[in-house]
Amino acid sequence: MENELRLKVEQRKVLINDESYGPKWNGFSSIIGYDDVKKLFNLSLESDNPVHILLVGPPASAKTLFMLECIKLHRSYFTLGSHSTKSGMIDYLFQNRPKYLIIDEIEHMPIKDQTALLSLMETGIISETKHKKTRNTQLKTWVFATSNGIEHMLTPLLSRFLVLHFKPYKFENFQEITAHMLEREGITHEVSNEVAQAVWSKLKSRDIRDCIKIGHLAKTKEDVNWIVSTIRNYR
Repeated sequence: MENELRLKVEQRKVLINDESYGPKWNGFSSIIGYDDVKKLFNLSLESDNPVHILLVGPPASAKTLFMLECIKLHRSYFTLGSHSTKSGMIDYLFQNRPKYLIIDEIEHMPIKDQTALLSLMETGIISETKHKKTRNTQLKTWVFATSNGIEHMLTPLLSRFLVLHFKPYKFENFQEITAHMLEREGITHEVSNEVAQAVWSKLKSRDIRDCIKIGHLAKTKEDVNWIVSTIRNYR
């Protein structure tokens, strides 16, 4: 019994490197900070049964970064809450049987479509009746999602998630993440810092994606300031 337990522990330790996670999976290493959240995700991925996670918070609070990493998981399916439909999502689940369902901005999913997730998350059973024909299947699918708020989500659906509330970035975090994202693409530390400062103080934006756009255009600090000034002129 002791040897079996030790073997199971060792198997769980190496699971994160198993091919089922996909060849590009790197365990959230591209995300700065949030070590406790990363650990919760990894514990969910190592669990024998699905544990669904919902990240709630304002725009540009690293929620989407986690979803972008989850997309790299083998057998994952990504959808936007505003673009998903019950029939489209159900068809995909029946046909492709994804192991991971990734939903960004789930609060924009219509209420009638949110109900499609209830049975999947609770029992793994999907059932659909259409044109007097019924089909059923059972899946083992983890659901990872983001939301800017929970006011428009069904209470039963919300209860099926492990809910984590994110806070907006502080400037120090914003600057560090900008540097990490841009410098790994070959952009200098000087330029990345200038981008973070300009986006934060001049554009009043807290969206890392704005930093990435400007960083891709700028070669120097002077470029950064000119680009930001031009953007401000057309707001």
